[in-house]
Amino acid sequence: MIQTSDRWQEVTYIPHWQQLISTGTFVLAGDIGGTNSNFGVMETSGHSPRLCMSIHSKSQKVASFRTLLTDILQHLATTYNLVITRTCWGAAGVIGKERSHVKPTNLSLGIDTHELMRGTSLQECILINDFEAVGLGIDHIDPASIITISAGQGIPGAQKACIGAGTGLGKAALLWSNHQQRYFPMASEGGHADCAAQSDEEYNFFTFLKAQQKRTCPISWEDVLSGNGITALYHFLGTTQAYKTTPISQEIAATGFQPDLISRYAGEDEQCCDTFRMYTTFYARCAKNFALDVLSQNGLYIAGGIAAKNVGVFTAQQFKDNFFMCGKQSELLRNIPLFVVTNYNVSLYGSAAFLMLRDQGVI
Repeated sequence: MIQTSDRWQEVTYIPHWQQLISTGTFVLAGDIGGTNSNFGVMETSGHSPRLCMSIHSKSQKVASFRTLLTDILQHLATTYNLVITRTCWGAAGVIGKERSHVKPTNLSLGIDTHELMRGTSLQECILINDFEAVGLGIDHIDPASIITISAGQGIPGAQKACIGAGTGLGKAALLWSNHQQRYFPMASEGGHADCAAQSDEEYNFFTFLKAQQKRTCPISWEDVLSGNGITALYHFLGTTQAYKTTPISQEIAATGFQPDLISRYAGEDEQCCDTFRMYTTFYARCAKNFALDVLSQNGLYIAGGIAAKNVGVFTAQQFKDNFFMCGKQSELLRNIPLFVVTNYNVSLYGSAAFLMLRDQGVI
């Protein structure tokens, strides 16, 4: 069931979940990105967290995360008679000391847990990196929402990795602990590493992008593998080729060149198709580089909003060909299992799992 108000959209996943309140243990998980801020009421008394309901708001419309959190806590207490005392948020950015503050990369607002807790029912508030949350959440989502791109062979206990594009580009390595018999994520800011051109067309795109943004620093992976990157590729191709004006191109222009529309028409419109041809190549190369950096011989997971909405990009032969393309380690790459994570709420599961592991003394 979905309910929409002027403040947020509310989605119910477990019917009549309120009946669990008297016997269950509940936490509030959060996922703060440059476009969306999502929160989940998670029941955590079992082996895995269960998502009961979620609240979704637009990050750019948030004037104060403390005000938003206070409103959500009051809504849960008033509407559902649920008092939340613990919360963990995954956020896109470098998490500060004691996991108490972060300046999200693509937002103007900072987040401070001490400020968030002031005057609320919360007794514990923790921040983790958004791809730490993805890495922790993978083991708790429905396996049906993890799509195999390439089975590979996999080596139990070897490293894993996860990567994902949305408003920005996130990465995390997953390291196996023999002592705990589980994987633990290691956060990364690799999305801001330099992206190298491998053809004249790519070099010309980077020149175009630098001129458009009036910048002198190198182009990063996030500049290309993001919603803004899709739009930039579309504009660039429009300057290099004489595409016909069509009802689709007119619709895209009228709506401000939204990346969701460009991706929607990738199978129908020539300029959209060319945009995703370049985008797919960049994404495959970035995923390949990270798999080699981490030596993720037990799997690479591709998450994020763009992957969830465009699974065909990753199942296409073009993606696999570019991922496997490597002078000396092509066979290594062919043996790495590749997956797309289509569960948009994976970070909520991971944030709740972090609190559960904290209770067990593991983290």
